[in-house]
Amino acid sequence: MSDLAGTHLGHYRLIRLLGKGGMAEVYLAYDEEKQREVAIKMISGHNVDYLERFMREVAAVDKLTHKHILPAYDYDSEGPWHYLVMPYMSAGTLRDLLEEGPLSPTAALELLEQIASALQFAHEQGIIHRDIKPSNILLRDPHYAYLADFGVARFVENSNRLTQTGALLGTPEYMAPDLAEGPATSSTDIYALGIVLYQMLTGLLPFVAETPLAVYWKQIRDQPEPPSQHQPSLSPAIDAVILRALEKDPRWRFHTALELVEAFRQAIEKPERYLTYARKHARSRLRQERKTAARLTSAGTRRPLRNRRSTPPSNPSLLPDATPVAVKARERRPVALTLPPLPIRRRTTRRAEVETPYPAEPLTQQIVREHPHIRRRQNTTVVSIVALGLLLFVGLPMSYMYYVFETHRPQATTLSVATPSVQATQQAQPQTTAGPAPTITSSTPLLNDPMSANTPGRWTEDTSHCVFAGGSYHVNVLQTNFLQPCPLLAPTIDNAAVQIEVSLRSGSNAGMMLRIQGEGFYDFEITNQRQFFLRRHDPGKGSSYTSLIPPTASSAILPGGLPNTLLVIANGANFKLYINGTMVGEATDSTYASGQLALSAGTLAPLRGGEGSFTNFKLFKIS
Repeated sequence: MSDLAGTHLGHYRLIRLLGKGGMAEVYLAYDEEKQREVAIKMISGHNVDYLERFMREVAAVDKLTHKHILPAYDYDSEGPWHYLVMPYMSAGTLRDLLEEGPLSPTAALELLEQIASALQFAHEQGIIHRDIKPSNILLRDPHYAYLADFGVARFVENSNRLTQTGALLGTPEYMAPDLAEGPATSSTDIYALGIVLYQMLTGLLPFVAETPLAVYWKQIRDQPEPPSQHQPSLSPAIDAVILRALEKDPRWRFHTALELVEAFRQAIEKPERYLTYARKHARSRLRQERKTAARLTSAGTRRPLRNRRSTPPSNPSLLPDATPVAVKARERRPVALTLPPLPIRRRTTRRAEVETPYPAEPLTQQIVREHPHIRRRQNTTVVSIVALGLLLFVGLPMSYMYYVFETHRPQATTLSVATPSVQATQQAQPQTTAGPAPTITSSTPLLNDPMSANTPGRWTEDTSHCVFAGGSYHVNVLQTNFLQPCPLLAPTIDNAAVQIEVSLRSGSNAGMMLRIQGEGFYDFEITNQRQFFLRRHDPGKGSSYTSLIPPTASSAILPGGLPNTLLVIANGANFKLYINGTMVGEATDSTYASGQLALSAGTLAPLRGGEGSFTNFKLFKIS
């Protein structure tokens, strides 16, 4: 969008650019009809995704009339431009104010009351903001705030349509960890408001890292430092308020924005009284957690991994004296690394791949399991039948799989950019005939990781999605129609050759994601139908992908969950794909030049879970 200063939109004369973001630009303008300065937010109608987000903001602001929600004077379009006219706030944003230093608790309370009242009103109207942060809080003066920018707001009644893509919207520094597993809620807004309060009091963010994914991974795994560690003048009661607002489990946060405000006021005015209340809340929480654990144990069930978040309160000083074991357990928890197993992304564009279901439990095993006394009556005939069945249904297939593996064992490979190639196009046709293996092992890898353990702390690791076990790295998909990434922490990758050995143990597909830049990335995977594909995902596209090489059958892919060595040589806009030493395809695309790398696994309906196992990762730099 070129500089439009000096031009007119209706009776508004654009004066100068105030700022720009990914989807819009904001201009200072003069309303010649009302004789006043205004701010005009405008986008081009050529981008459908941005226009939808812009129209959502218009609808939200039109529905919300509150003294601390920035109002809209006008909305219109002219030529390719759509624009929203708002009051001009010469005092800037809360972010600008915090650049001068942190606020006192009393000053923070004054602004928090105003922001929270606006947020509470939006929630009562069925609107989730989803992007609470200081730059979206405008100031008429240092004592009067407006909540603004509802561009990614979600109307509760339209939640199904807006969450089908599984895309995460918002700013990672303010995004609640539960967004990795579900849609935005009023509780995720309250979490973000808690981070804004943390920032107002300390001038710092609780979680920072080099990349957006790394920041969000810290949101999921790390506990925030109490604000008093940065500002010793802050009381333990204030620590308790903020750490409760930043609980990983939304059940233990404040239930409303105004409840957060009232707790913060009590912590300032009556700190000892609030600490007594906070300790009582912590004891009640522990009793409830223990009852739940006892009930699950007596029922013989295992508590789901996704609910095992931060059983002790975030502030260990609030634990009752009778629970030292809980404190020690929290202290022993390893320090989280970076980069989440997210963003979890739904995929619906490719046709569902049908996987042969696992054999049902044999009827004889069901009878024995349900009636254990029958075991005593088993005779040698039954044992012989079982042994014959094992020979026919296990021994012979395993022998065949061993034969296939030995006769198709991948050869050692080395790097040479000047390898024989196929004609590269945007919609490239795959190379289905065997080509010579590239020569990459003659050079020293930049990284050479057997992936038997995460000893260097190089990979994302958690308790459910990204796990090291049994001498390999496992990427687990826990839902249907999801692509689960487990990112490499460092380095970012531009021109490189990446080689990984992958076993698709269950699910629809597994492989690697390249040059990840937020929601933009390339995806090279093999499927349970012995196919491979290369595709591109762009920000704002939700479940839509651009196919560079469509799903294509290849005899180079070994069957039955056997390990397959994938190699991609990404040199500028050119991508060469190899499977088990055979060149299978080539494509050209220049959208993303560099970014992070992740190993991935995915599911398509009707499959509800999947697993990819990865070993022997090698990374070669291409100059």
